[in-house]
Amino acid sequence: MGMNSEKLSARSKQPGHDTSFRQSEENFVQALRDILPEEEWKIVDHPSELMKIIDGRYGIKPEASIEYLPTGRKVYFEVKKQGPRGNAEERACKHHTVRFYEVMHEITGFDYHPFVTVMCEDLATHSRYTHKHPAYFKDDQYFCWVDYNLLELKTFVEGLRDKWLIDGEDKID
Repeated sequence: MGMNSEKLSARSKQPGHDTSFRQSEENFVQALRDILPEEEWKIVDHPSELMKIIDGRYGIKPEASIEYLPTGRKVYFEVKKQGPRGNAEERACKHHTVRFYEVMHEITGFDYHPFVTVMCEDLATHSRYTHKHPAYFKDDQYFCWVDYNLLELKTFVEGLRDKWLIDGEDKID
């Protein structure tokens, strides 16, 4: 039998009790500050500019955004972590739907989808998740941040810069 409201209420661990995700979010923002030179990059912790992109009332608040100052082009990041069970990667999919790509293009005018999901802990390493990521997310739209490795994150962000953020003739192929 399924869970009824009485059984759900009796659980010692309720949805929302686990706030350990905040550490991953904080690690990510600090990592961006550590690896990106401030003379080239603007890093915003929990940017609010997308809070009313849907009908002027609803939206999203990603964990971070980076702006490559020479071009003004941006990337928004959602950070997801979980243990061996859960559905964080499925909840992340809302930022990678066909219509959301269109909405972000309408708002930003960018010729790329400026939204990347960063997978941490089991989402970055457990085959239960990593085998599904390519089916849910396009290449460069997600990053498996294994062991919070700064060099790998830097390489990934530099790849985004080279592919999306450098404009015109300065683009590195």
